[in-house]
Amino acid sequence: MKYRHFTSPALVSTQAGHETSPMDPQYTDLELAINTLVENFHSASSTNANTLTAQEFQSMLSKELPTMVKTAGDQEGLNKLLTDMSVEEAKGVTFKDFWNLVDSLANAQFGLLSKEKQVKCVKCSLM
Repeated sequence: MKYRHFTSPALVSTQAGHETSPMDPQYTDLELAINTLVENFHSASSTNANTLTAQEFQSMLSKELPTMVKTAGDQEGLNKLLTDMSVEEAKGVTFKDFWNLVDSLANAQFGLLSKEKQVKCVKCSLM
């Protein structure tokens, strides 16, 4: 299998109103999903930093994952989530921290869809 390696800006934004020409590469849904995760993380930072503040992270989760990460809705739930994610206070949430949460959510979703109830998200509250 041949892999395409992307460099920034790797993929054309999938936002509404963005047109692509016939010469643009055709990205798969999975490639676009990965790009969306990265774009959403970066756009959540008000200063374009490589880390998110707890408030920026909470805002992103409330906007982008409201039914999958219910525990982040209040300060106590957010603090528990950040502790479960091993995010040190005042260090900020890195993309790797976010990716670990996505990994946990994806594994839990996989378990729900495959009826494997052993797979559970320990860092979040799924629908």
